[in-house]
Amino acid sequence: MRTALLAAALVAAACAGGKGASKAGATPTAPAKPPPGASSASPATTPGGSTASSQATQQELIARANAAWERRDEPGMLDDAIRLWEEAAARGPAPAVALVSAARGRKLRIERGAVSSSDALHEVGRDASACAEVARRAWGTLEPEAAAAAAAGKPLEAVLERIGAKAAEPLYLEAVCTAVWSRTQGFTPLIERRVDLKQMLGRVAQLAPDLDEAGAERELGKLYAALPAYAGGDLREARAHFEAALSRVPSSARTRIVYARTVGVKAQDRALFEAQLEAASGADDPAIATEAKELLARETELFGPAEAAQPIPGGPTR
Repeated sequence: MRTALLAAALVAAACAGGKGASKAGATPTAPAKPPPGASSASPATTPGGSTASSQATQQELIARANAAWERRDEPGMLDDAIRLWEEAAARGPAPAVALVSAARGRKLRIERGAVSSSDALHEVGRDASACAEVARRAWGTLEPEAAAAAAAGKPLEAVLERIGAKAAEPLYLEAVCTAVWSRTQGFTPLIERRVDLKQMLGRVAQLAPDLDEAGAERELGKLYAALPAYAGGDLREARAHFEAALSRVPSSARTRIVYARTVGVKAQDRALFEAQLEAASGADDPAIATEAKELLARETELFGPAEAAQPIPGGPTR
């Protein structure tokens, strides 16, 4: 029973997504230990050699992508926005805005989906791999010195020193999506990347502590809760990061839900679980409020026999 529950937890942790993942092209390879050598896209020209028309087409695609993003809650619109942003990035010198937007869209698509089969889990991995790669290109475009340092094989610390606040979001998106990809492959890839992920998220926490509702602190808490003890997993450290996130953004129901479903369940801290989810159940976003209420309804299951009280490491939030 324990094995089955752990398997189910891993599926949930993989960010129940990939419903709309693109099936075109070859299967992406695993992301290199982040951040690998990022490279800016080479300038493209039209068949006649004109970059001006290429740029115009690029801006048109970005405008269409932005319009689709505004309607992202409608069927197919999120997929269209991602496709158009990525197409725009391929038309001429890749603008960081298109790359960052595409990565942001893929992250949202992963979070929105539902994993119900091994094929769906595979699609999550594909989407997460593409998200990490696009985000890596984005910060490489914004911070060419950092990209050059990465390409030259400089230590990660030296690369991160060259990344400033303007590239904080794509660095964050690469870390988040690499972590999602790792979880779809099992715990070994996550363990292998844990040091890099901690450094990347730590840098984001320095550069943009409020980004994505203190997302860097939330992701660090999720990571420490997900890792086994022998690989640096530490519930006290996880608690500290979640509390740091909530101290910055107390209204974040997403942080409270992840806090409850990771630390609360793994530590079998019923009081923490209830307090965080009761607060989150009053969220203005109906979907997030419903998620909190659904988790509260599973309290008996999650805090029953030891076999049932397994963690859901780094489970997705909406």
